[in-house]
Amino acid sequence: MEALLEAMPIVLYFLGAVLLVVLIVLVIKLIGTVDRTNEVLDDIEKKTKSLNGLFDVIDTVTDTMSIISDFVVTTITSFLGHFRKGKKRKKENDYYE
Repeated sequence: MEALLEAMPIVLYFLGAVLLVVLIVLVIKLIGTVDRTNEVLDDIEKKTKSLNGLFDVIDTVTDTMSIISDFVVTTITSFLGHFRKGKKRKKENDYYE
């Protein structure tokens, strides 16, 4: 029993040292991975900034087309509404007769 009490701290210290070394290696690899990820994200950011002008042009064109189509639809529906008003019959007179 005394041998176990003497050996157990040595085993625990050894396992703690191994765990510490493994954690240090994992942290170093994680730092490398984060650095590579940051490089990729910086590259993606540069590429998207170069495309912002194109997206702005596309946005402007679609907004203009939307305004034009809204105007055309409003004009056509108001024209048809005025044309249709002349053909309506009064149903109120049919109610009282």
